[in-house]
This record gives sequence, structure tokens and C-alpha cells, in this order.
Amino acid sequence: MVSALGFGWWVFWWPWCWTCWTCADVPEWPAQGQPTAAWVRQAIEWRMKVGLNDCPEVVPALDAWTLDWLSRSETIRVNVETTDWPFLAYAPELQSVVVQRLALDQLRFKPSSQFGIVQDVRAVARRSTVWDDALRRAFDNAEGLAKRRDKLATP
Repeated sequence: MVSALGFGWWVFWWPWCWTCWTCADVPEWPAQGQPTAAWVRQAIEWRMKVGLNDCPEVVPALDAWTLDWLSRSETIRVNVETTDWPFLAYAPELQSVVVQRLALDQLRFKPSSQFGIVQDVRAVARRSTVWDDALRRAFDNAEGLAKRRDKLATP
């Protein structure tokens, strides 16, 4: 049984602790403000663990730096056809997360699984204020499409 003092402490500090826990593992900013491939990979890996609205003092800058680096990269190429990702019709703000997630596989030197990408973007969406029943259904549809595409892509 939790004492009144223990419960009161938890109620008072819970929002602050949640923020610390969510944003705790943010990567260090790149040296001299120059992102490298290793930093971008680490930043995107962290990015897949937080929602669109989490860590408002970090996420916008991290997104800007990673997307800028990706746009300038000569080796990483990402092409997003919005029709391949039906959930983007309901939440177009997730497009940057799709781009980052597609790039992450290239940075890891591994082939992309569309189903894995949909799952990771879904996890980001679920942690965000955009999440609702319509978006959930769109992700369910996208998972089915991704499974079929992955099955066709494997020899």
C-alpha cells in the first residue's frame, strides 16, 4: 500500500520524471555543429523512441540536423511515395519520420523491411498527439500492405 506522502510525491513529480526518462538518452550534439554519418544514425535511432511532441527543446533541432545531413548526403538516397504509406494521408507530419527511418537502414547497411518501417513509425505516432482511431486503422492497412510487399520482395 502506498502512503499518502508517497502517492503525493509521485503525483507531483511524475510529469517531470516522465520528461527526464523520455529525453534522457538524447545524443550529444555533434562536435563543432557538424553532423557525421555516425551521429545521424545515433540521432535517428533515438528519434524512433520519442513522439512528435516529445522533448520540444530537442526534437525539432535534431530533426532539422538529420534531415539536412540526409539531403546533402551523396550516399544516402530516400524516395518516399506517399501512396506507399497510407497513414501519411491522415498525418502528413509523419513524413519526416518515414524519411529518417528509411535512411536509418541505409546508415546501418541493411535492407529495409517495409513492415519494420511501418511498425517503427507507428510507435512514434502512438507517442504523439496525432494518434486517433482513423490513424490506427490507416496503420493497420499499411501493415498489411507492407507485409505483402515484403513477401514479394523476398526471392
